[in-house]
Amino acid sequence: MRRFVLSLAVVLSAAALSACSSGGSVLGFGTDNPTPDHVIITTAAPSNIARVLPGAGIALSAVQVHGSQNGLLSGNNYRWSAALTTGGTYIVNDLGQTKPCGSVTVTAGGVTSPYTADFGIYIAIDPVNEANIIFIPPTVLPLPAGFTSITPNYPYCVVINAEPGKITGSGLGTTFTATGPPGSITVAVVNPQNPLASVVRAAK
Repeated sequence: MRRFVLSLAVVLSAAALSACSSGGSVLGFGTDNPTPDHVIITTAAPSNIARVLPGAGIALSAVQVHGSQNGLLSGNNYRWSAALTTGGTYIVNDLGQTKPCGSVTVTAGGVTSPYTADFGIYIAIDPVNEANIIFIPPTVLPLPAGFTSITPNYPYCVVINAEPGKITGSGLGTTFTATGPPGSITVAVVNPQNPLASVVRAAK
């Protein structure tokens, strides 16, 4: 996965989330050094609704947790990845209601089919704290080789994963060793012509 060097503005955006992703444990684990049970990925408070316009950026932050009460663990080394999906659901409001994801389709020889792709190149990792990233979906989806057209059906979804681990060595000898299962979040990429169409308002 390619990593981009972040501009100062992007670094500052990601740093806003760093307080909740690089601290020590909330719970006392004594002398134990537990491995993470899972990873929680969030976006900016208060709603934690992962929604972004094409060409814009959304800041995401990962934390490692352990135990039934999700005690926070220290550690900010992650292997991030992202993939365009053909299904699933996304969260549409702060009550946790969901809607089905749209899909991106491609056409070749008169045949149209759903398209999946690696979106890892659209992740910019904070070089100071790798628990923080900016996801920036392309303004225009690139047409893959062998196809005559590509059509986004908004909102399409990208699943972003963060796998916790430890980094040893340096230079060409650097090794990433996973220390627990990855966590994920589904980000909805919304229609730039009608971005609020993806929102469901709760009944009063």
